[in-house]
Amino acid sequence: MTATIGVQTLTLVIFALQIKPGVNVVKLLPAGGEGKGKNGNYIVCNKEGNMNMLIRNESMDMNINDEKVDVIIKSLGTDETPQYIIIGVRPEGYLCFEKLRSKAEFNKLEYGYEPIESELKVKFPESPK
Repeated sequence: MTATIGVQTLTLVIFALQIKPGVNVVKLLPAGGEGKGKNGNYIVCNKEGNMNMLIRNESMDMNINDEKVDVIIKSLGTDETPQYIIIGVRPEGYLCFEKLRSKAEFNKLEYGYEPIESELKVKFPESPK
């Protein structure tokens, strides 16, 4: 199982650090290769189960324990257009990540993840207009 997750991470996630001197921002970017033809959704797991999300180009904040998270993950897993999620994991958000990963696997939703340092600000891709 761990090997599968590692492969998914390598094939689904491109985590680009676009840091200039004095700027502490990271940008999550859509995956290439295996991600082609699929829509990316982005989630950052923070402390106490709080998450910043960009789902279907809509920005939202939720807690991993909210019932609506289950509905969202299930709908992504059953969407006609293939979906995947990229998960940014802060050190204090690891328990949130474990729950989210379990929900994604249960719904057969492809995902990738990348650790993010606590002090870095995360920027999601801009939604197409």
